[in-house]
Amino acid sequence: MPLLVETIRADDGRFDDLTPHIERMARSRRALFGIEAPVGLEGALERASNSIGEGRWKVRVLYDTEIRSVEAAPYQLKPYGSAALVDGGSISYPYKTVDRPELDELTRRARAAGADTALIVSCGRITDFSYANAAFFDGRSWWTPDEPLLPGTRRARLLAAGILYTAALVPSDLDRFVLLSPINAMLELGEVTLDVRNILRTSYGG
Repeated sequence: MPLLVETIRADDGRFDDLTPHIERMARSRRALFGIEAPVGLEGALERASNSIGEGRWKVRVLYDTEIRSVEAAPYQLKPYGSAALVDGGSISYPYKTVDRPELDELTRRARAAGADTALIVSCGRITDFSYANAAFFDGRSWWTPDEPLLPGTRRARLLAAGILYTAALVPSDLDRFVLLSPINAMLELGEVTLDVRNILRTSYGG
């Protein structure tokens, strides 16, 4: 039975909008376990809220047929100084599982090339960073791959707000952009950026 994880941001004890997290957990439990009943995320977070202090916190909810644990820790912002294009073949990651050996291998390959993280290519198209969805800035607008491996909650909010647009992107499209930004539950758009010149391409395909 796969163990899944949902990452939720808390600022000064206040949780981000839980709706997209609840929806993703419900979809995963329905698809993997045939369970329709609510998972009870709000109650689990309320019980854990006393352990969450000031500042930005990362809350990891581990679950399968039910919530198994809630772990909270102060969030440490990690810089993404560089990324390497890495060919993931036909890699698939439809559910946010704790174990992710294929993604871990792509991260290892990127670091072996001298980069901080991987910018993954699947079936010839750019999908995501190792631990975040990817956004690309062309000097006027922000774009994100239209078929990520795992559509994230912050990505969904930015698309709904009309701040982010989707496009089918291939490695040769990188030269159209000036900056990249990882986005996930913990990272806002533009909070961390990479110069497109810091995307290593020598490891792509090997």
